[in-house]
Amino acid sequence: MSEWRSGIRNVPLLCTSLAVAFSLMTFLGWITGMPLLASIRAKYIPMAPSTALCFSLLGCGMVVHLLRPRLGWAARLPAVLVLVMVTAKIVEIFGGYHFGIDAWFVRNPELFGGVPTGRMSPMTAATFVIAAAGLLALTWHRTEKWACPLGAAATVTSVIVIVGYCYGTPLLYGGTVIPVALSTALGFFLSGVAVMTAAGPGGWPLRAFHGSATRAAMLRAFVPIIVGAALVNGWVATVLLERGNSNPAVVSALGAIVFAVLVTWLVSQVSESIGGRIDRAEMARNAAQAELLALNAELETRVEDRTRELRGKNEQMREDLQMAKELQAALLPSSFPTVPPNAGDGESALRFLSLYYPTGDVSGDFFSAFPVGENAVGVLICDVMGHGVRSALITSMIRGLVEEHSSAAGDPGELLTRINHALTLILQQAGITMFATCFYVVADVGRGELRFANAGHPSALHIRCGDGPAAEKLEGTARRGPAMGLIAGAKYATVSKPVSGGDMILLFTDGLFEVEDASGALFSEAQLQETAARHAALAPDDFLARVMCDVREFACSDTFEDDVCVIGIKVRHLEREMESPDALASIDAPGRGPQLTAD
Repeated sequence: MSEWRSGIRNVPLLCTSLAVAFSLMTFLGWITGMPLLASIRAKYIPMAPSTALCFSLLGCGMVVHLLRPRLGWAARLPAVLVLVMVTAKIVEIFGGYHFGIDAWFVRNPELFGGVPTGRMSPMTAATFVIAAAGLLALTWHRTEKWACPLGAAATVTSVIVIVGYCYGTPLLYGGTVIPVALSTALGFFLSGVAVMTAAGPGGWPLRAFHGSATRAAMLRAFVPIIVGAALVNGWVATVLLERGNSNPAVVSALGAIVFAVLVTWLVSQVSESIGGRIDRAEMARNAAQAELLALNAELETRVEDRTRELRGKNEQMREDLQMAKELQAALLPSSFPTVPPNAGDGESALRFLSLYYPTGDVSGDFFSAFPVGENAVGVLICDVMGHGVRSALITSMIRGLVEEHSSAAGDPGELLTRINHALTLILQQAGITMFATCFYVVADVGRGELRFANAGHPSALHIRCGDGPAAEKLEGTARRGPAMGLIAGAKYATVSKPVSGGDMILLFTDGLFEVEDASGALFSEAQLQETAARHAALAPDDFLARVMCDVREFACSDTFEDDVCVIGIKVRHLEREMESPDALASIDAPGRGPQLTAD
């Protein structure tokens, strides 16, 4: 719309200037006594001075609107004055009142046939109402859509009068009603065109002719031709019959033939233009379609190549993940330490059971068991935040740090403090936010005690089989320490508790108990503790199997949503309790404890 107004703004300015020029010529004709200036031809009625004043006011309002659109009041004021003047004229004509509007300019008019000159025609007054309303509509955004139809109405009215003059039969000539002057009709035509073009192509009827659509192009080509041909045919049939002495039938036949030839020629020209446009559009469409097909074929080839490349990379990634899975499984203990170190599996004071169930190819859970002196074994269980490769890499780092600081393995709090310090510095230097929870316990059968430290991990369970099975959490009086990898200066305390022959220590990650049933309820640590106490009297292999069965029954599923890692320590006897080979046999049957591993 803005491009239309900026590109066609000269049209309403030109039309307005010509309309004002007609009004100025009218004033000059009446002032100088040369009515020809106001009537164009001597036998035509001249434009009234009041009509010329209205055209001048409308022209001023249109110029202000076009050049200074922000001054809306300055454009509306002339339109309002015109409306007041022509409304008074209409009331004067049809109501019998005499305001003497035309007498302001011409007091003693001459007669033109049976009507006085210098007086505004009723049809002129009515058309001024339409034109002034169109100008007012232009100055408000809410009413702008009505400006184009109002301008079109003024233009059509003027065309009716102009055609009458062209055919030699001016409208209302010879009667008692004042006719519209030819110069007045021309002024209305110019004013109507100015209003329509100033309103833009969005209003009716210009919107049907505007745009690059074929319909608009055909309307722009055919409508002027058909209207022009009809006017020419009417002029031939009217003027030639009046001025010549020819046979009316012959004149009508010639006129029809000329009209048909003219229309045929014009239609052929338009058809050639429109047809050429359609042909060019069809050729462009075919070219675009061919180009699109070529692009599609090229795209399909690229997609196939890319798919093949991605398939190869995915296969390589699967192979890498499979190798990482195998390596991570290989890093888990394949055998457990014995106490004393040279004891056989059936003679060891400690017996181990374990379960490892990763939900993905690689896991962030792991456990490790290693000797601490002659009579103790350290067991570490760890759960790294998240899943997948990143978590697995952190577990590898922690494994390395455990070996690096193995000199502190006898003091769980000191070992976790050193590992946390080193891990936090590495993660901070890499700009990575990760953490891991750990629980480390040393089962010392020489001293008959458990030494442990906790870094934000679920507490291990100490299952006693003395005066009835019972399971309690391994916790100290102090609060558990934070997860490792977050606070470099965190300190972890070592807690000691006594242990007896026949006791079991169960370490696990949160994937074991954080499972949901059908209603969304969680299998809590308290429920796990009750389950462990209920099955504490069973042999180690049956114990772990029953605990896992209860958890799966609660979740109504054989799979877990999180990694599951479990390691248990069965204390078969303490050194002070070992007095004869028969005592060992009475505590537990010979043989190596169960090691349950789920891949």
